[in-house]
Amino acid sequence: MVKKKTPALRSQSWFGRQDIYGFIYRGWVKNRGVPQDQFDGRPVIGICNTWSELTPCNTHFARSPSTCGTACSRRAGSRWNSR
Repeated sequence: MVKKKTPALRSQSWFGRQDIYGFIYRGWVKNRGVPQDQFDGRPVIGICNTWSELTPCNTHFARSPSTCGTACSRRAGSRWNSR
């Protein structure tokens, strides 16, 4: 039986590069306060939120990103907040 090769994570193909582009990608994220140890191959999970005080139709989204982020950090070990 032939084992399937697991595909590389898309985040690893960005942040794991050892060329100028990898340096730039890591630099952008490090500028937001993410430490170096977060680039050890863990998946990067992005959570987009459309909540705003100006749009009352999306008020139920106010707590969703923090709940999703907590679950992601428990499983994957990294969580980045963007405001």
